[in-house]
This record gives sequence, C-alpha cells and structure tokens, in this order.
Amino acid sequence: MLKTSKFLLATVLTATLVACGGGGSDSGPTPTLTTSSNLAQSVTARETNAVVNTPFAFPTGVLGFGTTAPTTLAFTSTSATPSFSIASGVSTATGTTTFGSCIFTIVSSNFPAGPLTVGRGDININPCTLNVATAGGRADGSTTTRNVRLTLGTAVSTAVDLPITINANGTVVINNVTVGTVTVSPVTGS
Repeated sequence: MLKTSKFLLATVLTATLVACGGGGSDSGPTPTLTTSSNLAQSVTARETNAVVNTPFAFPTGVLGFGTTAPTTLAFTSTSATPSFSIASGVSTATGTTTFGSCIFTIVSSNFPAGPLTVGRGDININPCTLNVATAGGRADGSTTTRNVRLTLGTAVSTAVDLPITINANGTVVINNVTVGTVTVSPVTGS
C-alpha cells in the first residue's frame, strides 16, 4: 500500500508540473529591445581603435585643418596616441593624436602652407565626435551595418557603413570595441 501511495503521489506531482509548464519560471517570450536615439561619443583612443584604417571623407574640407577641398582622415594605428593620415588633393600629412578633444600633432607633411604643415603647433579640434546611427536598432546582440560619421568642429564626414552590434544592455560595439552606451527599451504594440 505504501508503494502504491508513493507511486500515486509521484504521478500526481508529475502531472501537475506538466500541466503548469514544467514548474519553470517561464515569463513568456523575451521582449524585443530597440534604441530610440543615435550614439554621439567623444572620440578617445578607444573609438579610434574601433574605426582604425576607416577613411572619413569631408567633402568641403575641415576648417581646423585649413582645408576647403575634399579632405580624408583615417586613424592608422591602435595605441594610446593613435597615428593618423590626412589627405586633401595631392597633399598629405601624418602624425599622432591625443585627446581632451582631438589634438593632432603633425609629424610629416607636404602641405605647402597652413595648419597641416610641420612645426605649426598642434591642431585642437572640438568637438571631435563619433556619431553612430543606432536609432531604431535591435538591441539583441546581432550585428548589422549602420552609418558612422565623424564630426570635427563644424565639419561632418559622409557616412561610412560599418558592422555595429547593439547589446541588450545598450552597449554599442564596432569591430569588437565597445564605443558607448545607448538607452534601450522594449518594443510596445503590435
């Protein structure tokens, strides 16, 4: 009789757990999370590491560089003071970058005159911001291509498409480098 009672009790408990969904803490499907704004992040060595060797084109030049023709800037190394390369027309300049804004130190140049010549002193450009089009992006850890722009003072680069990951906690990742955080919220409605 005792064995039969234990068997019946085990059967009732199993049936109850199955009827209740197995006794787990299933709270329904995970809500879809999205972002409502774009990321605007002040540039530091972390951001330059994320976009290393990505050319940012400024169609009308960069006032701080003294250029008015199309100008391209690329950060060319991943260090605390990343190297850079600037080109406008047939002229080029290279050097190193420090931060607090973007502070460009020219090391070599064939620019005939202006701020991009060697020995003119550092070029301090503020704001210096990486802008990532994260608005409306799914915050699920998947990687999608999004627009990224660089702002140097009043000059804004044309968009560059880069693989971007937005995680559920709002972290934004470019090329395996976390560049900032955005606010995420569940999608509501149907």
